[in-house]
Amino acid sequence: MSLSEILYLAALVVFAWACRTYHNRYLHKAGWIALLAATYLSGFFLFDSHVAGSFGVAIWFLLPWVEIAGRVRGLRFPIRSEVGSRFPPSDDVFPNLDELTAEVEACGFEEAGDSGWKWSETDHFVRFFYDENWCTQASIALARQDHFAFSYVSLTTRPTDGRIFTTTNYPFAPTMRHAPQQHVQRFVHAESMEELVECHERFLDKAALDDDDIIPLDIEELSTYLEEDLSKQVQHNLSTGLIEPVGEDEFRYSWRGCFFLWFQVVKDMIRV
Repeated sequence: MSLSEILYLAALVVFAWACRTYHNRYLHKAGWIALLAATYLSGFFLFDSHVAGSFGVAIWFLLPWVEIAGRVRGLRFPIRSEVGSRFPPSDDVFPNLDELTAEVEACGFEEAGDSGWKWSETDHFVRFFYDENWCTQASIALARQDHFAFSYVSLTTRPTDGRIFTTTNYPFAPTMRHAPQQHVQRFVHAESMEELVECHERFLDKAALDDDDIIPLDIEELSTYLEEDLSKQVQHNLSTGLIEPVGEDEFRYSWRGCFFLWFQVVKDMIRV
């Protein structure tokens, strides 16, 4: 490559890195596009071929498949997850738990206990909240695996007809399909709890739900509701073939499920 071509690539990489340091979804998109452009140009400059450049871009989307087929396919997960009482993680593990708790309580929710469960290699912690006037549950969750961890907030409302409406800022695409009665909307870019609450209210309005359609929840049973939701999702995915039983108490992803996971990752990569 010539010096000018190297400088073009360096400028794109620096621009991509700079965009990723800002907490702005549009700059993140710009950074991702710049990185893809740098990858394409690297192949094109090295081999003087558009095919080589396109292949370089394709590698970004094929890398998740290597992880899924090589590692995730071999993992085993419990068919039924037991959600039990937990002590909150330390400040080193979850430094903004108190800040998030205060933000949720400022929106009218009352703290209702800490729980958690283990799902293969991932440890989950969840703090429940409840708003008696709105009959809606809120939760702060932390998913942790080795040195990687992320947190998210969810709002859940349960009408009398058995449906479940959840709004969440969960940062990744779901790893399994939701059961038919589970209606979930992701609002990844919510900047505050108030914004998440407003989004959930609009979600309920679109479903034509009013106060009489929503059942009050037993605060002591919030962890039981979550455990049942997880079980329903697993059973639904077993019936659709995305996962398959291994022995009596565990399951793994089928090859169909591996492709589902890969498509989910690619969609998130495109959306950024």
